[in-house]
Amino acid sequence: MRNIWFSWLAFYLLGNGCVFAEEAGVSPKAEAIIAESGILSYLTNSLLTGILISLVIVFVVRFVVRRGIGIIPHPGQACIEGVIEGVGGIFEPIVGHHLFPKILPLLMGYFVFILIQNLSGLFPGIGSIGFEHEGHLQGIFRPMNADLNATLALAIFATVAWIYYCVKNVGFGGLYQHVFGNRADRNEVSGVVYGLLFLIFFGVGLVECLSILFRIISLSFRLFGNVFGGENLLHNMYEMSEFLTSGSLVSTDFYAMLASYSSRLAEGVNGVMSKLGYLLPLPFYFLEFLVSLVQAFVFTLLVAVYIGLICNHGEEEEKVIGES
Repeated sequence: MRNIWFSWLAFYLLGNGCVFAEEAGVSPKAEAIIAESGILSYLTNSLLTGILISLVIVFVVRFVVRRGIGIIPHPGQACIEGVIEGVGGIFEPIVGHHLFPKILPLLMGYFVFILIQNLSGLFPGIGSIGFEHEGHLQGIFRPMNADLNATLALAIFATVAWIYYCVKNVGFGGLYQHVFGNRADRNEVSGVVYGLLFLIFFGVGLVECLSILFRIISLSFRLFGNVFGGENLLHNMYEMSEFLTSGSLVSTDFYAMLASYSSRLAEGVNGVMSKLGYLLPLPFYFLEFLVSLVQAFVFTLLVAVYIGLICNHGEEEEKVIGES
């Protein structure tokens, strides 16, 4: 009896996403937690989680900054400096030495924010505390990036930031030249050939514009798909864990087949599986941690690559650094 109560307690506190399940797994749509219509309907469980975690990040950073920055760093300062140096060292060659100090807040903000939001699905109570609604338990909290609206907003803001930094560093003319510009040298080709090449490069520019728009789709769906898929995976593993620890294996055809050979064997297998059921979700916790880290890094890396393709002029930068 004590094992059953422990199983239900662990399932309630640590189960992620299972409370959103109807019969097909985690709901792909975030749910309103106050009202289903009106202005309060915009406050969904994913939005609430995102707001709370954002406030926590702001308060933690302010607390570390208010403690002061010294030559000998305190633990909080060392942690922040370690993340900036480790992750920033990867992005600096991509965006360029001259642009890196300006774009560092954007990239680090994206990386830290997306990483913690991804990992929120592993926090106790996220996806497991809620109230009953229409026959299933509706969660009060849900990982923000498991909602397509949130990842779409991140992707749109990344595209706006890309346009801003490109225009600020190379101007509208440079941006136009990168997308639609004729790469041919007018002094080396005839006017007819140059005109034909202009039409070709203009058509390539139109395709490039479509690819820029599709960046929003690729960035948002990649992040949403991985986080939402992880929520479904954890949901299924906790369903299986609850099934094994509750002793429901005895009602399956597999148990009946074992019992037909040896009842002692069947009881032994049921006992072992009921104990292993508690450990079943643990490997998937580590898997989700790795996926969360990789997806935060990939999203930030792609944003840096998009900006660096236009703003990072490697040869010119090396020449300037060499002359200085």
